[in-house]
Amino acid sequence: MMKVTAKSIAKELNLSHATVDRVLHNRGGVSPKTIKKVMEKAKELNYTPNKSASFLAKKKQVNVAFVFPKYPEYFWREIEMGIKKALDDLQDYGFHIEVLKPPHTIEKQLEVVQEVIQSEKFDGLVICPTDGIPLTNIIETGIKEEFPIFTFNNDSPTSKRISYVGANYYDAGRLAGELLVKFTNNSKKFAVITDEQDTFQMKQKRSGFEEYALENKSIDFVKILKYDNRNAEESLANIKSNINDVDGIYVACGALAEMSGLIENSGDTRPILIGHDMSKTIYQYLEKDIVSAAICQDPFYQGSMALRLAFDYLMLDKEPERKEHIVKLEIVTTGNAKYYVQ
Repeated sequence: MMKVTAKSIAKELNLSHATVDRVLHNRGGVSPKTIKKVMEKAKELNYTPNKSASFLAKKKQVNVAFVFPKYPEYFWREIEMGIKKALDDLQDYGFHIEVLKPPHTIEKQLEVVQEVIQSEKFDGLVICPTDGIPLTNIIETGIKEEFPIFTFNNDSPTSKRISYVGANYYDAGRLAGELLVKFTNNSKKFAVITDEQDTFQMKQKRSGFEEYALENKSIDFVKILKYDNRNAEESLANIKSNINDVDGIYVACGALAEMSGLIENSGDTRPILIGHDMSKTIYQYLEKDIVSAAICQDPFYQGSMALRLAFDYLMLDKEPERKEHIVKLEIVTTGNAKYYVQ
């Protein structure tokens, strides 16, 4: 026998699910006539209230801060889409969020995180942390003061955060190394482009790539170059002067589109280019054969899961089943890129 739910009652009465849900959980805003109709149908179908839903309906208001950067915009837009989709299902229960996007520097994040914890406005924090010992320490302090903090996309694993959602970036670096080896011919001289911020994510990608290079005797050398999106023109000029002798480039940061433009205008001899994530611009560079492959990490899922973990912990007192929710790495080339463009 199928379980009777608010959704099935709504279907029987040709009403919206939200209206029936409001009646069953006594949240108001519904006419007496509709209330009577819903309650009679619920009795007829032997509806049994969902204890979890009833609990949530009476729960206090919870407000959570989401802190993450603006760059690269196309990636964080997908993160926000995932957050919004999950929130649409949960906000009727008194769960609310506020998105804060400070500049992605340790100083600015420290300032914002301290304000969030001290303001008494928020009941928890979900953050993509700019790595650094000061931020790790302040997360640790928040946890000790029973202020729940969750990380996503970039991690702070020594801080005892409640949970992390994101990729295994060591594996991502190794995968990039493997792809460059397969795509290049005899000469294998590589460069890795990292973010100016020395985040945990960048360290892991670099470590994975370099260890793969050490194991693979065919790789001649790996040079590490840094890109700073705050000084893009200067960074690109410096990178350009240092890649004349490379056969392959791994863009470990969010500058794949910028590096693609640089390579497109660099002449007839182009190095193999591997990077992360997908946008309309990157898709175009794939089509032009300037980008050979992109490694994607499901930003929509990251946003959605990060919100749901915070909801479960703060609203249901439910500890995460595991501390790390690792997203799968997906290799995108011209053959399947159309499925990844929003």
